[in-house]
Formats: sequence, C-alpha cells, structure tokens
Amino acid sequence: MADRELHGYGHLLHSYVPAATGLNARGRGVRPAHTRGAPVLRIYGGRGTGKTAVCRRLHDTHVNRAHVALWPMTERTAPPAGPGDEAGLLASRPLAALAWLVHELDADVPVFGRIPFPRFTYGLVAATVWQDAAPDAGGPTVAELADFRARRTALLAALADGPGRAPVVQRFGAFAEALLPLVSWLAPALAPLEDLLRQFVRQASGGTRPHAAALRWWDGQDLRVAGTGIERVLRYAQTLHHQVPAAARGKLEERLAAAFLADIDAYHRRPHLLSRPLPLIVLDDTHTGTGERLFDLLVTAYATAAGPDNARGGEVRRPVLVTTVLGAAPPPGAARERAPVEMSRIGALDWRSPDSEAPEEWQVWVRAPALRADGIAPALGADCPRGLPNLIEQISAGRAGLARPLVEAAGRDLLAGEHSLLRRSPPAALGRTLLALPPADPAARDRTVADVLLRYLVPDPELIGPLLRRAVPVSADDVPHAPGPDAEADRVSAFLRAGHWERSPWASRAGEPGPVPPVADRALRELLLHRLRAECSPASGAPDAHLTWTRLHSAALDDERVPAAVRLHHALALGRRERAVSGLHALLRVLDRPAWLAAVQTVCAAPHPPDGYPVRRPEPPEPCRTCLDLPSEGGGAHRDIARLVTLLWDQSTLCALYPDDPDSPDNRLRLLLTGSHLADDEGVTAEAARRWPALLARGHRVPELPVPPTGRGN
Repeated sequence: MADRELHGYGHLLHSYVPAATGLNARGRGVRPAHTRGAPVLRIYGGRGTGKTAVCRRLHDTHVNRAHVALWPMTERTAPPAGPGDEAGLLASRPLAALAWLVHELDADVPVFGRIPFPRFTYGLVAATVWQDAAPDAGGPTVAELADFRARRTALLAALADGPGRAPVVQRFGAFAEALLPLVSWLAPALAPLEDLLRQFVRQASGGTRPHAAALRWWDGQDLRVAGTGIERVLRYAQTLHHQVPAAARGKLEERLAAAFLADIDAYHRRPHLLSRPLPLIVLDDTHTGTGERLFDLLVTAYATAAGPDNARGGEVRRPVLVTTVLGAAPPPGAARERAPVEMSRIGALDWRSPDSEAPEEWQVWVRAPALRADGIAPALGADCPRGLPNLIEQISAGRAGLARPLVEAAGRDLLAGEHSLLRRSPPAALGRTLLALPPADPAARDRTVADVLLRYLVPDPELIGPLLRRAVPVSADDVPHAPGPDAEADRVSAFLRAGHWERSPWASRAGEPGPVPPVADRALRELLLHRLRAECSPASGAPDAHLTWTRLHSAALDDERVPAAVRLHHALALGRRERAVSGLHALLRVLDRPAWLAAVQTVCAAPHPPDGYPVRRPEPPEPCRTCLDLPSEGGGAHRDIARLVTLLWDQSTLCALYPDDPDSPDNRLRLLLTGSHLADDEGVTAEAARRWPALLARGHRVPELPVPPTGRGN
C-alpha cells in the first residue's frame, strides 16, 4: 500500500496540476490550461484524509522540474514567535510565511533558472530601515551595528533632503549591504531570504542601475505618498512606521503579497527561449491562524492581479495555487458560486476564469477522497478474511490516516498463518478482534491499534478521559446527566466544535432535525466507546470497573424529562433488552410510523455493554404492559420488535458486518418490517424494508438510516 495516503488523488497529481502549470511528462513547458487564471483549489477534509501527504507529493514531484513552494515550512524549521503589542513591521508570521515562499521559488531550477523578486525585495528592504536595532547578547558585533546605524542615518538624511537632491539610490544600496549580516537578528523570520538579499546587494554595490520595471510597479501603487522610485517606497515604509503596529503590519503584508505575484508575472512574461511552466504554490493547513491570513493575502492579490473585471487576464501570469483546509465541509457561503467538486472529477474540471476581483469567485472547493474497501483489499492480500477491507473502511470512515495503522496491524497478524487472530475470529467478532490487535510497530507505546487510532484523533491525552464521558450522551440535552468531573468542559467543547469533525444527525422524522450527540463524528465516537467498554470490563483488572458504565448510563434512565427513546437507549446499553423492547412496543401505539422508526434507531444506537456486564448485572424481570393491555396480539408484535432490536443493535457499530443478502426474498430485516405486526397502512415500513438492507450492505449503520416520510412515491 505504497500510495495509501494518496488513494484517490491521482487526478490531481497526474492530470489537473500538470495541465494547470503547463508542465508535460517530459519536463517541458507547454501552454497552461487556464490562460486567464487557474482556479484556486481548496481541498477540504477531516484529519487523516491524506491532505498533507498529497501536498508533500506535489512538492517532491516538482522539485528541480519547475518552481514549487510548499508551506508550512519544513518540520525542522521552528515557526517564528507571534508579534508583541509593540513589535515592529517585520514581526509577522504571515510575512514570514510569504518570505518562505519567496525563498522556495527563488531556487535555481534546471533549464528554467530562478525567479527574481525585485518588487518584493525593494519593499522588504525599505521596511527594515525603521526596524529597531539595539545591542543584544549574541547579536551583531559592535562594528556591524555601528556601520548599520551610520548608513541608515545617511539614507534618512538623503531622503529628508527631498527628491533629486541627494544620492538616495546609492545610499539605499549601501544600507542594504550593511543590513545583510543583521537580517537574521533584526527579523529572524526573514532569515531564509539572505541569499535573495545578497543578490540584491551584489547588484547595488556593483553599480547596477535600479530595477526600473520593479520601481515603476511601486510607482503605480496607490501609496498616498509623494516621490518616485526608491524614494517613494521609502516614504511609504516611513508612513507605516508611524502607524499602529498591527495595522501597519497588515498593510505591509498586503503590499508585499501583491509584489510577490507581480514578480512572478514579470518573470513569466519576459522573453525566453523555452516555454516556462507556471510556479506551483502548495499551502497546507490554511485553517490555522497564519495559514488563513497567508491564504487571504495570496487569493486577494490573485483575484486583483489583472485589474478590474480581470481585464488583463490573458496577459497576467499567475501561479497555480493548491491549498488544504481541515474541515468536514466548506464554511457557510464559501461555495455558493459552485458546488464542491469530487476529487475524481478534478481532471475534467469545467472552469472559466471569472471577470471579477472577488476572491471567493476564484476558489473551487474540492472534497478530499475517501479510502474505500477496493483500495484497501490489495494491501491485505487475496487470502484475508472476507469483509476485513469493509471493516477497515467503516472504522476509518474512509480516512487514510486511520486506515493505515489498521492495514499494517492486520497485515502483521495475517503473516501468522493459522495462528492469526483474524483468521480464527468469527465474522461477528472480526471488527473487535481487529481493534484489539497490537500495533504493527513493536516499539509503539500503545497497547492496541485502537489506542493508536484514538491518539491520532485526540493528540492531547488529557482530553481522552473527559471525552469518554461525552461519548455516552445522545444529545446536548443529555450531557448534564453524564456524571463525573467536568473541569475540562470548555476545552472538550472547543475540541468537539472544531470544523473538521463529521456531524451526521441521527435518524428522525422527515422535516425534523435528528439528535446530534456531543461526539458526533462516528469514528471518534466508536473509538471512545471501544475504550470505555475496555476500561469498564472486569477483565481490565478492576473488579468494580463495571460500576462506571452503570453510573454513566443510569443517570438519565428514570428521568421523565428525558425523551422516552433516549431513556430506552441507555436501558439497552445497560443490557436491559426487555425494557427496551417493551418501551418500543408502547411507543408503537402512540407514535406515527416515521417517528417510531426513528425512535427504534435511537434506541438501537446504544453501545453494547462491556464484556461480562450482563452476567454481573442481570436484567430484572419486567413484564411488557402493552402485551398485558393487548392480549389479542398474542405477543406477536413484541416478538417482532425484539427481533428487530437484535438485528439493528448488531448494526449500530462500525465494527459490524451486515451478514444478510439485501436482495434475498428471505432477508430477515425485510421480512420483519413487512410482517403483519409492524407494517403500516401508509407503507412507511415497507419503504424502509426496501431501502435499509441495501444501505446496511453498503456500510451505512444505525442510527443514520433514512426514515421515509411515507411509503408512497419514494
């Protein structure tokens, strides 16, 4: 499974990006597919969906073949500290990120050379003129600091004399030369640009005339200052120095982002013997504070690069931007212009560059691909137990980052041949056996592969305990009934509110919102409940461990303010199956059929008790009052409800396989729902009987099976 993290990204890697950048398979530049500007891709998905892996693959594939930049910086590079309230212009994380992109794109690529950034460099050097330079241990030498101050004083004096009255250009070059040994100290975030500044100083000290085109670009910017050329850039930086630091930093970031794209455009419009592919800029983690700001800077400059209405769109050369966002869905309103695109369709994307400066109209949201059983099966081998690839797909929720540890642990176990735990496991226990396997890495500190997955989803170990309690309630209203200390309530709530968790509401009547549990992500909830069951099992070494399970599920059991289906849910979790069945029998008399089918799913979504729990806590005898009131039924409805609960309860966990043939006329679920005791005149249960077996066979699980509003016309 060498490309497991990249499963489903082939169309992006091999079709879209080469066409958008104009780089063919032989490494030659060709005409790019979108001459008036390519879309800005926003790849979104939850944790473990392969976004970071594909970003790295895009970068590694294009290094030394085209100009490519990947942000965040390498893991070996520590991010700069956040600016303080009185920090200078250059104390900016987004500016540090932009500097890193410049550093990456300034690399010398065979055949295509390097991209110069004169517009960006003029603005950057001008901003350092007013940067504070105080003595510091480990900083520059006294001589270097004195030279820097002297040249800065000379430059400012020349600037004060007015335009044309002093050699500002020469003194600007001299200042840049004195700045070079100090740049890592004055602004550590800009250290990657030392080579770029060294080239700039070499040109200035060699008597090279200022870069006229770059200065004309600055002259064309609405800076609200007098002068032209270098003087104009310096006076603009001076105005920023006198403003509130945070506001001034934001303005400088915007100007330098525009200068960054203008330098790329100028390089690609310069005559060259060979066609040059467009640069590729890959931004990962743009949901973070720095990433979001960096993206906003670039996409705004991108959308406005060709002027109003994209009038010069055919003339301006923009880089290709591929970005990722940790999120289960695009933010509200983000994809209003066009629906999110599936990754499998990205190679044939129908894109027309908009005649607009609105950044949102240049963005295309692309859903990260899910890893399916057919992509997992080859990694397990032909002789793996039947259904194992499906279980890995279900437990991982299609996330490659979760599937990988499962595949590796299963592969290691299968090598044991006839001693393999998976081979010896009955189909009904295959999922739980898989989660109980040791990790493939013998040096791993986790005891089971389930622990590996949970630590991947919850990196902070201090949150796992509080999250275990949050996995028990059915809805937010049910949370107060979960006993235990809640000192981490705010942190846990913030963790669960993160936008990358899947939030699938439970079944409900059509038109009514279903309950959404506090832990709404199915994979996370499954792993938390698996851990909770293990900790509450007597086998864990604590004879009274089961009391925790009892306490968690008993709190809401007899509270009449709690909806009946939720109370029955907790009863079933306590092993009180007959109470759950009797309660559903009573609800059958008072609810319409869609509401009743939704209630059945809420009840059957209960987690199974820990091993040994029903024996230690036997269910007290509890006769069904509905059966006593309706002796004419002969107990038929009660028995069918009991069978239905057994079937659906088994299908409420991601660790379960659906064993029945959905197309068989003898399908047990279909026969129950269409039988005389549960069928209704509106045909609602008949419609559920038609759809539910097929959905269960495709991996859908209780309590998310759709409830038909009526059987007619569906």
